[in-house]
Amino acid sequence: MIDYTIIGEFNYKSKKYELLLDKDNKYFYLDITKGKEEYISLRELVQLTNIFAKNTNILRIEEEKKKKKKRIVPKILIGTLLVTLTLPILSAIQTEIHHNLDYKDTISYTVVEEENKSYTEKEIEKVLEEIKKEKEAFHVEDKLDLGNLVVVYDLKELDDILGYPKEQITYHTIREDVKNNESISAKYKELFYELINNLERQYPNLDLRVWDLNLKTLKVEELDEMAMKIKAISATALACYRKDENTIYTVKDYEYIKGTWDYQVIMHEMCHPIRGGIFTIDGKNIRINFTSQSGQGMIIEESMNSLLSVRSYDQKERDIAYQLQSNMIEVILECMDNYTLQDFIEHNITYFENELNNQNDNNDAVEMIGLMTLQYDDYYNDRISVEQEQFYRLYDYIARMYYQKYLKENMSYEQALEIRNHLIERITYDVPNEYNIDINHFNEFFDEFCTLIGIKNEKAY
Repeated sequence: MIDYTIIGEFNYKSKKYELLLDKDNKYFYLDITKGKEEYISLRELVQLTNIFAKNTNILRIEEEKKKKKKRIVPKILIGTLLVTLTLPILSAIQTEIHHNLDYKDTISYTVVEEENKSYTEKEIEKVLEEIKKEKEAFHVEDKLDLGNLVVVYDLKELDDILGYPKEQITYHTIREDVKNNESISAKYKELFYELINNLERQYPNLDLRVWDLNLKTLKVEELDEMAMKIKAISATALACYRKDENTIYTVKDYEYIKGTWDYQVIMHEMCHPIRGGIFTIDGKNIRINFTSQSGQGMIIEESMNSLLSVRSYDQKERDIAYQLQSNMIEVILECMDNYTLQDFIEHNITYFENELNNQNDNNDAVEMIGLMTLQYDDYYNDRISVEQEQFYRLYDYIARMYYQKYLKENMSYEQALEIRNHLIERITYDVPNEYNIDINHFNEFFDEFCTLIGIKNEKAY
């Protein structure tokens, strides 16, 4: 039996599913179309994993949620056979779909059991062959040779790996890295110097070791629009950072002027090498990640990176990449007294979850980040749809943090309304209408919260 956190429900191909997340940050799904829980088929598992699984990082969630849990044995239907899935096989499915690695590297000596029946290695191989067939219709990313892998999430771990503390790398070191890197043209060197100067003023004690390692070999390459689409796997990207190549790709002939969207985009990409990287050190492949294996934290990383880059040069700009998620994260960070964007650079998603739980004195952070990810996927992926009610818990969570910080018992209802309106405006600013954010629910929760702390709407009596 495995304990899962229930993230929410979504619709896919005229069916309804429940999205579950285990303590290893791996997704599982149940079919609830008929109003009862049913196991899904192998085809469905491959299709849904292709949608929700983002990468192959390794992370364990240390905090257990105290509510909205479910304990089940994960199984899938292969033909008429109901096969129990062990965690290694679930991991293998995600790995095969997204990185095309050899299953033998992932599931050696796996034994699957169903109703006291043991499946032999040959039968397991048949299951894996079926998985390979099912995934052929889907896009598979280039293979990454991870070899002797060490995954780093908290940059304190670099003390032993590198053999020197963070204080050894200064902003002067970073400027010298840029100056000496012949793969960065003068045009982009100037942009890097602007970013370095801005960050030094705001975060003088920032851990710069990952940035230092990346900048020694970083390339900035300008491409035509078609080549850019291929590199970014996007039809609209103006720039992208490929961590696997340690290269920033940009569209040719762009002039990056402060205050423009183009400038924000290039600063966003230039900030990515500060937090993550892939290196070979003493014969070991070192991967430095913020996110988890299932992709949990990806949208948090992108949003925080957006805020880090934009706020490095403009404290008032409101048009920000990953708009809804960046709006939410900025409000959340404003309400936290135990976390800053420096922590984003120096720690991983689990640290953020733990600090968020500590701030709110609950264990809801994993669920909330799961909902933010689901909402992002719902907007950008036409293959799934999610009812707006599934996100009410997320809206309430953010609103509660905001009201606890700014609402006071001695306020008038009219004063409290101004704070409510300000929150709604901040959350929804420049957010596409297709997100369908339910403003009425924000209003209902506000009235409930006011009643709870003793702020009365005199006009209602």
